[in-house]
Amino acid sequence: MSGDVLFNALLETLSDTVLILDENQRVSRCGGDSDWVQPSALLGATIATIFSHESALLLNNLCGQLRRGKTPPPVELHLTPKTCPVLADLGLTRNQLCLVRGKLAADNVILVLQDISQQRAAAAWASKQKARDPLTQTYNRKALVPVLNQAIAQSQRYEYNCSLALIDIDGLHRINQRYGRDGGDKVLMLLAAELERVKRTSDFLVRIGDDRFALMLPETSQAQSLLVGERIIDLAAGLEVSSANGPFHFQVSIGIATLAGLIDNTEQIIRRANANLLTAKQEGGNRAQGDEVLSHLTAGSSPWPAGT
Repeated sequence: MSGDVLFNALLETLSDTVLILDENQRVSRCGGDSDWVQPSALLGATIATIFSHESALLLNNLCGQLRRGKTPPPVELHLTPKTCPVLADLGLTRNQLCLVRGKLAADNVILVLQDISQQRAAAAWASKQKARDPLTQTYNRKALVPVLNQAIAQSQRYEYNCSLALIDIDGLHRINQRYGRDGGDKVLMLLAAELERVKRTSDFLVRIGDDRFALMLPETSQAQSLLVGERIIDLAAGLEVSSANGPFHFQVSIGIATLAGLIDNTEQIIRRANANLLTAKQEGGNRAQGDEVLSHLTAGSSPWPAGT
């Protein structure tokens, strides 16, 4: 068997796509498992005719650096049927993200195209999961501060209101003791699901502790946030949780802090909300406490619809 036959056979066994370019930047050989790698169609073709204009510029620059004796870093190509019609005709049916590495061999440039689409998608999914609480699928505490920082900055710039509500499940440890850990987990999952259902799109829900959630309420005054707190208390009280020991109900306490102008910041709002939550629990729980004690919760209107 000749060397050329062996070499071509080797190219066909590769999992990555390989394009070998001669001194005129034309494909002299190719191989790999991509659907669009068809030697009969690609041999003699140039980078400019195979790829989109943007991708061709990146590859020409890569080849130029290699021919000048440099070692360029890999480049990323976004291959789509729309932007690469030649490849679409040859079998490219989906978007691909390729990492391209180059090597100079004599007068030829060897380009190795690695499809990293699934790898990148998996990394994005893993990154997203790191910001999620695995039990309730709400965001976790790492996500709270950046969102709160942004909401406060926007509120101060445009003179909006914003509030932070800390929602604590009263006596979750007693629920765990009486109904088992599964019972406590059901409380957390049910409350999170109901809060996600009734909250506004702009509101941001985060699980920040074993028995606690934080709810960021943009464009919400103190009076409005206290009304929201009362509705959350009513919502929680109306939920029934099933367990092996029979159904049961639970209650929540809520501490609320509202932005106090340009001098306020994220750390201070979180501190006040925690202090107000402690006051609510010391008062017996099942109540909402804001920065100021209001005798009536009728000032303003709630941003949440009645009946939630």
